[in-house]
Amino acid sequence: MNEIQSAVAGALASGSFEPKINTKPTSNGVDYSVDSTGSVWGMVSRWLPPRNADCNYWWQLTGPHLATMLFEAGYSVHEQYEGMIFHYHWVVPRLGSCPPPSGIPKWKSLLTVDGSPLEYSWKWNTTDGPPDVRYTVEPIGLFTGTILDPLNQGSTRELLYQLGLIMPSLDLAWFHHFATVFYDAEREKYMTEADAHLTTTIALAFEFLKKGLVVKAYFSPKKLGQKGPAELDVWTNAIRGALPGSPTLDKVVHFLKTNPEGSSLQPFMLAIDCVKPSKSRMKLYFQTPHTSFDSVRTIMTLGGQIQGVEVALQELQELIKLITGLDKDFPSSQELPTRASTAVDHFTDLPLLVSGYLYYFDIAPGSSMPDIKFYIPTRQYGENDLKIARGLIDFMESRGRGQYAKNYMRVLEGLATHRPLEAAAGFQTYVSCTFQKGALSITTYLASEAYRYSLDKLAK
Repeated sequence: MNEIQSAVAGALASGSFEPKINTKPTSNGVDYSVDSTGSVWGMVSRWLPPRNADCNYWWQLTGPHLATMLFEAGYSVHEQYEGMIFHYHWVVPRLGSCPPPSGIPKWKSLLTVDGSPLEYSWKWNTTDGPPDVRYTVEPIGLFTGTILDPLNQGSTRELLYQLGLIMPSLDLAWFHHFATVFYDAEREKYMTEADAHLTTTIALAFEFLKKGLVVKAYFSPKKLGQKGPAELDVWTNAIRGALPGSPTLDKVVHFLKTNPEGSSLQPFMLAIDCVKPSKSRMKLYFQTPHTSFDSVRTIMTLGGQIQGVEVALQELQELIKLITGLDKDFPSSQELPTRASTAVDHFTDLPLLVSGYLYYFDIAPGSSMPDIKFYIPTRQYGENDLKIARGLIDFMESRGRGQYAKNYMRVLEGLATHRPLEAAAGFQTYVSCTFQKGALSITTYLASEAYRYSLDKLAK
């Protein structure tokens, strides 16, 4: 976050930003820049001014979530402050209206089952490094869903423009390319289409890394007249327009068209890193209804083309069983039993997102083989959040990576203020895995359940 740090430092030097300095004595060794839980939430929220009702709602809900995650992941006090100030100034004003009395939002995001526009993620620690914190957001503006902004892209574009003024590393060349080829210029016509169902088309992610803030963009194509997900050619033609002659893309397409498991994969989203194209990468996301481990093995090895990952595959199979509660001898050829049904109206155009497994294929300049990431929707296949978490922790501790297990549980408890973890599955939306240096790199995705929280409060 060094670029934001520089911008804040500049504001301090010019006098345009008043520093929030702790003046209490610290001779007793107590750091008064943090609250009793160890996070900086108390001090930040004490001095940052309240705004309108919408901002106040989102800040009071999501601010403690982020503060707890940054603290529990081992970020320094300085890094925690930086993350919180970024969230307060740049993200909170773009989370839309606070939930209405009905608890049903005006704009339902595809990021979460309840329509909340924010999803957190906790990238688990390795044997020699702490966790990383990230969140994905769909910025929502004043005119979202109207004839002025039917696809809800205006707030995202505005935010990227403003960040570009203070982040020299931010490069939007690929963003502009895909935003041009995936959507029609005559936006107002989307409002007049018969049976038009308008929902998420672009989202952003912010990674709080030691090297600084990393921005990612996510696209789901929506052309006039399009029914359901875009066809494969739409994705591949767009990618080739940004990265001609990619051998990685050629291998992915060949697998999709010639392998039985590949042919079951349906593309639904593309992500990019918002940096110079030579340093960036594209991640093409797919869904499959197949949930047997035999299917997982085939896809994660690109039909046997990726070698030397047998140990990691065995670990992945064990992890799936631990977080879903399957028996150790559950057959690798059998589909997973579904524990919950998630029929949600705002997934009308992309119903595949609430079932099956998800994957992405990483397509980067200069690469010859894709990195592949696997996602299991734990809200669909896990029994409840407590058992899912215990399965994750058991796996991490058995690999000597359990240093942050208690921290992770405190993060979940910070999210679960309106229901017990054992009451249902839903806070932990996905667990993802990719192979890195022969081991699993694991990330858990966490929902705020903002609208579920509002409805639960009304019920009480």
